[in-house]
Amino acid sequence: MPVKKDEPSCRERIINGQLTFKESEILSLCKKGMSCQEISENLFVSVETIKTHRKKIIKKLGLQGKQEFRKFLLDLVAEELLLQHEKSPQSHP
Repeated sequence: MPVKKDEPSCRERIINGQLTFKESEILSLCKKGMSCQEISENLFVSVETIKTHRKKIIKKLGLQGKQEFRKFLLDLVAEELLLQHEKSPQSHP
């Protein structure tokens, strides 16, 4: 989904949200489609810790709940794929 001109990109929202290292790490794992349970096992912390970090991420990014967070993750992946495509040598004649 394209970003409206007056709205910051997903990447800009992450930068402006000033996520901690741990929040950025969890966001990256969420982006890969990992569940809270999988992330907690990967990072050796409780599921509740992951949920708390996710809530803080949602708040810092100005999102309204898990559904909007999931949409944000999809938009973020789409933005990154678009950037990769623009940088690839095949996309330029």
